[in-house]
Amino acid sequence: MVKNCSDSYITIASWIRRLSLSLLLVGGLSCPSWGQEVKNAEIIGTPRVDKDRGWVTLRVKVKDANNRPVVGLQEQDFTLKICQPQGESNNNACQTLDRADILDWKNPKEAEPPPAWIIVLLDFSGSMKRSDSSGTTKISGALQAIEEFNRDLARRGGETKIAIVPFSKGGKRCTGNRVTDSELNNFEDASKIGLEKYLQDLESQSDSLCGATDIYRPVRKAVRFLGNRTDTRFNPPEDSNEPEPRLSIVLLSDGYHSIYHGEANEPELEQKDFDDLLNLLNKYPQITIHTLGYGLTPQQLQAKYNLSRYPTIADVGKVEAEDFTNPNRLAQITIPAEEFVDQKRLQQIARATGAIAEFAGNAEDIAENLTEFLEALLGEYEISYMQPRNNADRGSEHNVTVEVKTAGNAVASDAKTYVFPWVGPALPASRRTQIFLSVLGLLAMFGVVPFAIWAKSIKG
Repeated sequence: MVKNCSDSYITIASWIRRLSLSLLLVGGLSCPSWGQEVKNAEIIGTPRVDKDRGWVTLRVKVKDANNRPVVGLQEQDFTLKICQPQGESNNNACQTLDRADILDWKNPKEAEPPPAWIIVLLDFSGSMKRSDSSGTTKISGALQAIEEFNRDLARRGGETKIAIVPFSKGGKRCTGNRVTDSELNNFEDASKIGLEKYLQDLESQSDSLCGATDIYRPVRKAVRFLGNRTDTRFNPPEDSNEPEPRLSIVLLSDGYHSIYHGEANEPELEQKDFDDLLNLLNKYPQITIHTLGYGLTPQQLQAKYNLSRYPTIADVGKVEAEDFTNPNRLAQITIPAEEFVDQKRLQQIARATGAIAEFAGNAEDIAENLTEFLEALLGEYEISYMQPRNNADRGSEHNVTVEVKTAGNAVASDAKTYVFPWVGPALPASRRTQIFLSVLGLLAMFGVVPFAIWAKSIKG
């Protein structure tokens, strides 16, 4: 009876989630920012200056309180302010741009995706052979969702590279999947056929999955790999004209950090590993880690096992449940380790990098979550404006900020600095051609013709 009840809870929760998503999409069509209060606006990378046309182009990412992208804003929701740094002498130290100064505005669907490097860390532990809420094995569901994720990347275009990296901790009877630099460097274009073949190869290994879930070490390895300052693919030189790539890790796991095998000081060891990871993440703020838990949430586990509270990682195998034969007594039951997903740690990892933490019970939900991660990674507004003429001296330095205002709520970005390298915009090609022909005509009229007349008079 308990199992039937929990299945009902899970089914209802799944339908509520889908209905909520449908309502959100419908509402977004009529009122794009409905349900999403803007909490953060950020100018991504360094503003690009087109010295020939005098244009400056910004990439802007807008998020709500849950770090989810806000992608339905309109041009009138944005205001740009140009200032000179403190200490510069200028009568117009700060200037808010008029609408006429905005030359081009694109929403995230219209803007060309920025270059991106994505590492998908895929839990390859033995528990991934278990079935999800739809009856599909978790590994099959995850691989199907990643395949759809790749198709979505390919449809968007742009320069996006992706590496699928399985991980698990081996033991006496299991070699596991150790994460190495060569595996992390196994990038492919999302549209390449090689990526599909690799996913098929992983699918063929699904029956032999084994080992425990080791979360922190693979993540640390991936962060250090993408954060390598000497690798110009991920960190272009400051004087490079190449756009700054987006660096992201997607962590998909159905378990918890479980490599201590019942050691007496297991909680202390786990806490130390987690703290070491957070300290590392603070050194690489350019890297985001989206986390995706695959399985039952603590709330669903509570319903399934009729618990008096949400289970935590400390409760695996020793959770108290109500004894229906004796209402005044609690009975000890066991939650299989394969069913517990450490939602709390996954959320903490994502939030530490300003990313999204999601939870899914089947392949369909996994695919939806990966699409949301994609929006968060590549969903940026692009704004181009003409540098104000009274503030465009050669070599002058400027700070630009973006304010986003919706429903009376206004959020301003931090200022980004750029240097204006030109005195005036280059003339259009047609105008340059006219000037060139005019100069030739003047030379002919006042140079060639008088010379020909003079030479003829000498001969005569």
